[in-house]
Amino acid sequence: MFNINEKTIESINKGDSRAFEELYSTYYVYLCAVATKYIYNAEIAKEITNDVFLSVWNNHGSIKFPVKPYLIRAVKNRCHNYIQRQRLEQEVSLSEVHDHLLHVQDQQIELEPYPLACLENKEFEEMISKAVNTLPPRCRSIFEQYLYQNKSYEEIARANNISQSTVRVQIKLGLSKLKDLLGDYYGIFILIFNFLEK
Repeated sequence: MFNINEKTIESINKGDSRAFEELYSTYYVYLCAVATKYIYNAEIAKEITNDVFLSVWNNHGSIKFPVKPYLIRAVKNRCHNYIQRQRLEQEVSLSEVHDHLLHVQDQQIELEPYPLACLENKEFEEMISKAVNTLPPRCRSIFEQYLYQNKSYEEIARANNISQSTVRVQIKLGLSKLKDLLGDYYGIFILIFNFLEK
């Protein structure tokens, strides 16, 4: 799933912006998913991930290969800092529920050295592919255009001579069927799917 090699890292260290864009496009969704696993907020997860990449670019010249463990650690550290700020910025005392939630998030950050490892597992990718292949033909075609070809609802509607509302209904139908087929893995899938939303 990830194919950043040592040569790419060397290019980034020399200030190659194209190599940096390759790094960004390769790891962005994965790191957003990692951050969301701890923060439970997709928008903040995106901010944290973008902050990490900005820091990487600002400090290019000293990036080591392999880069993925560093990126994960950087995201986890920023998530931890965000949680600590949440505690400090409360003007009134935290409710027991909120305090417990922050504690759980902190524990997750401390205890999980390798989050979302399943995203790099070919079996996981094959599971998604097999599940998508079981969808009814029309639904599968629309779903694949959205998921794999990165087309918007409008583009799919135009290409298939249908309305955007039909596209939306077919994608919702696909998600409903995948929920049954993927079981425990559906949560991870939908997390990725949400980050692909146009």
